[in-house]
Amino acid sequence: MEGQVRLPRFHLLCLAAGFGLLLAGASQAQGPAPGKAGAGESQMTLRKSVQSREYQGKEIEGEERMVGRGDSLWRILIQEKGLSEKRFQSYLVVIRGLNPRLKNLNVLRVGDAIFIPLRPDEAAASRSAKGGAAEAARAPTPPGTTVNYRVKAGEYLYQILRDRTGIRDEKQLLDYYELTKDLNPQRKNWDLLREGEIIRLPAVAPAQEIAKSDAAAAPQAKPLAEVRPAQAAQTAQAAPPAQVASPALDAQSVRRLPATENMALLAQVMESLGAQLQTAGDEVVAVKDAAIRFDKSSYPVVYDPKIKQRVVIDPQGNIPASLRAQLNSPTVGAPVVSMNPKTSLHDAVGQLLAGLGYQSLPPDRPVIIQEAGVSYEAKGNWMALAPEENNKAQEIYVINFTDQAETTPDYLIAQLRSRGLNIKDVVVASAGSRPAAAVNESQVVNAQVQTWPRDKKELVNSLLLAHGIPAGGAATLSVKLRDGLTLETQADRVFEARGNKIALFFQRAQPEIKKSLQESQGYKTVELDIAALSSRDIIGRLLSELGEPAGYREHRFPAAGGSNQERLLVNAWGFLLPQRSLFVTDREIPQSLHRFFFEKGLEIVYFQ
Repeated sequence: MEGQVRLPRFHLLCLAAGFGLLLAGASQAQGPAPGKAGAGESQMTLRKSVQSREYQGKEIEGEERMVGRGDSLWRILIQEKGLSEKRFQSYLVVIRGLNPRLKNLNVLRVGDAIFIPLRPDEAAASRSAKGGAAEAARAPTPPGTTVNYRVKAGEYLYQILRDRTGIRDEKQLLDYYELTKDLNPQRKNWDLLREGEIIRLPAVAPAQEIAKSDAAAAPQAKPLAEVRPAQAAQTAQAAPPAQVASPALDAQSVRRLPATENMALLAQVMESLGAQLQTAGDEVVAVKDAAIRFDKSSYPVVYDPKIKQRVVIDPQGNIPASLRAQLNSPTVGAPVVSMNPKTSLHDAVGQLLAGLGYQSLPPDRPVIIQEAGVSYEAKGNWMALAPEENNKAQEIYVINFTDQAETTPDYLIAQLRSRGLNIKDVVVASAGSRPAAAVNESQVVNAQVQTWPRDKKELVNSLLLAHGIPAGGAATLSVKLRDGLTLETQADRVFEARGNKIALFFQRAQPEIKKSLQESQGYKTVELDIAALSSRDIIGRLLSELGEPAGYREHRFPAAGGSNQERLLVNAWGFLLPQRSLFVTDREIPQSLHRFFFEKGLEIVYFQ
């Protein structure tokens, strides 16, 4: 019978009188929601304290630092501590071992705590010495042997290592994974592998020999790395393999990532929603006439504290359909997301969003929010409406993978959040990643907003002044019509532009006068019927005469850098004059967005 099926790593508990105590105990065991800072932890400060951590059987003294804006391991180790650039890769190996919770050393997030050894050279030397002794004890293949491997379509690193080594133990496989990263120091992104890329792998014995070693249960025969990472890094520098540069991330690449092999990325996506991916302890769920206890190390649980909703992840699809149906019942409130090795990260996130009560939005249409005279246009790898909350407008979440951290201005993120649009970036480093360009604060402070006069004649003067042409009044011109006949006429403005003398009239001029000015005095006559033309038409016509043609239209300004510049756009209508660094508009731009245009190098000019 189905109720008698023994399920791996979770247990059925019969309901009893003490079941309420069981649930209460499980709830208390979960503790407070991780990721919430207590009072006083919101300040981003640099803290140092001398501590020690164990690394390869030896206590390493160091300091725990809180990452500040602009920090990187290169700046801390090479620039601040003055360590050797040549040994930087060795330092990274040590710091990775001292900070196992940090998943990506290439991208440090503000507020992260990182343990830095006081004497990195000694720690690296100790590591190399120990690695050499251990290597002599194992070596199923000659020490120092590596192979170049060409990636096939759809492969990812864990799969490649698992297939080549035959190892199924995750801890042992992690040793090979870390060693492979050390063997390829020039590569920054391991979440995406493209067909045809060449990566350097540690040479291993055939899978049959490794299986025999495991069966013997001899500690010295445990299949670990055959090449010391420091030695491998030197070998890689001496003879770097031919390779294709890791491409920037895009939505299509993200869709193909296998979810079960990228749980860390899945956790980051959930964190961007304010939810938590819990992988420690037990989760107890009450169903009809029974209770189910999940070991969260095998069945992770996503919990959203805002709406008090949880989702159980079944990574291998082991939960029977009948039990899954009970858990998916609204009365139980613990829907299950079943996966398999082929489930993509994109599909897994979509299922989790649905389980948490989010409504997915069409990925091919951006979300547009209008505010005054500008609009925000956002799109991402995932877009969804958040569950409804009492007395609150329904919020929209747009989540993106990006290869560049902190490229969308904080003030713009806050502005959008106040309008119910939450832009969330999940940073994954790629070979083309680079730090975001620093904003020149002096330019921001000194930038101003101008307003041109409503009067159309004064509007013309302001536009001429913006092009370095002194404003003036009407000028009298003598026009020779024929022998012995001269006509005195007035041009409303006379100036030079692009080497031409221009006589500007605010009404229609007689044909004889225009012809005579052109033929006898070299003037180009321009007629602007300001009584009939709108301010937009006057500006457009005059800009063409000044050699800077620009139409009044919608301009789209990317809000972020990196590989996904189209993920967030600020759209505004007006004349864009890049040669003058002006954006001329008759639509209101919210004051909170003035800085955005200043940082684009543009001065805002209003006209009416």
